[in-house]
Parts: sequence; structure tokens; C-alpha cells
Amino acid sequence: MSVINHSHLLSATILLLALAGCSNNEIGESKDINQETIYQYYGISYDENENGGQAVIFAQFRFAGEDGTTLVLTKPSKITFDGSIIKVDSNDNSGAFYKLFIPAKNLFGKHQLVFTDINNKKFENDFLFDDFRIAGVPAITFATQPLMIKFETKPLQGDDYLELSSANTDSSFTINYVAADTANVITIPVSELQRQKGKVFSLLATLYKKMPLLQSTKEGGQIVTVHTLKPVIIRLMDSMQYASAKKF
Repeated sequence: MSVINHSHLLSATILLLALAGCSNNEIGESKDINQETIYQYYGISYDENENGGQAVIFAQFRFAGEDGTTLVLTKPSKITFDGSIIKVDSNDNSGAFYKLFIPAKNLFGKHQLVFTDINNKKFENDFLFDDFRIAGVPAITFATQPLMIKFETKPLQGDDYLELSSANTDSSFTINYVAADTANVITIPVSELQRQKGKVFSLLATLYKKMPLLQSTKEGGQIVTVHTLKPVIIRLMDSMQYASAKKF
């Protein structure tokens, strides 16, 4: 696990655009290029704090790699999620992309993304959005001992990682748990707890998973899922407060 001292809270769409590596905001049309040079990026995000209980399904297509020109799919080319067509959108910063909102209750489980190119060749990619939760987080913790945060999800693989960050504090931190770490526990060091200037802070947990495509053009691509839990509020106590609390 690694500890990084910073604080960032991004909306689901902005986060997915950032993860897509948007270094080129130019927009082209897919009919103008060799279809095998189309790079596919898919991002699925559910933030329990935003979007009114909805998840975001995001797709972006680029010419010749993840940093290439963004593409509007020319008919009959299209992208679907579980059979529903995703509509194109764009902005000045990120170029062209495709976005769909679905109820979060429908997100967990297996889904399918299908990209159809202008030659009606289909690229079908299934993915699984797993359950994720943190468990046994105390409402009160003692600032002179490490805080152990247990979490529950399927085993992390490859570049997957879990990010635990503080919020509502001016002494922020982020701790990353990666696939190579052992046991489903993230430890917040005493040094980070003692840096907190307030008596209360929030913990925000986000799980990032990256999957290769099952079917792709020669240019390749990836699927990224992001699940952010509701923040957990924790009260910090010093030794005298802790001793007093134990008496009651």
C-alpha cells in the first residue's frame, strides 16, 4: 500500500474522461479511417454520492491509439450497452464521446458492450460489475494506533486498485491498495491520523478495475470500472478522551 497526501473529488463523467487519457480533443468521423485503427475505451462508473442513484456508461473511440483524434461513429457504425444505443456527446476539452445513464440497481452483474463498425463488423465485450463494500468501520477511533479498514470484493488483478482518501479535512491523505497487497485490509497509519487537525473526518473508498477487451480491432482498447462508496464519518479521540469514553 502507498500513501499519497492529496485530496480530489471528481464527478463520475469528469473522472471517466480523465481515465480515458484525453490528450487530444479533435473530432473526426469513423468513416474516414481504416476501421482496424479504431481504439475502444469504455468506462463504467457508479458514485453513490452523485447522479441521483444512477451509474454512467461511457465510451470513446479514437484514431490510432488512446491519444488519437476522437471519433464520431458514422452510420451504420454504433455502440450499444445491453442492446440500448448510446448517443454521442462532445465538449471542447474532451472531443467526442458516448454516454448513457442507467439506474444503479441495474448495474451489478454481467453486461455487454457491442461496437459495430461501418462494415457492420461487431466487437462484443462482456464485463462484470462486482459488489464492493467496506466493513466494520468504527464510528470512533484512537489517534495513537493504526486504523484497520476491511473491505469486501472479488480479488484484485493486474492494474486494479482500491483508493481510500480522506475528505472534509485540511490534512488530507490517500492510501492505495493494489493487487499485490495481501489480505483485504487497508491500514491508515498513525502518522496520518495524527496529522488531522479536526476531531472528525470522512473516509471515501473507490475501487478501480481495468479489463482487456475480449474483442477489439488491431488497435486494442480497455474497459475500466469505478465504484465510489458513500463517505464514512469517523471521530478521532486522544488518549484522555478515549479513557473517559471507556468508562461509559
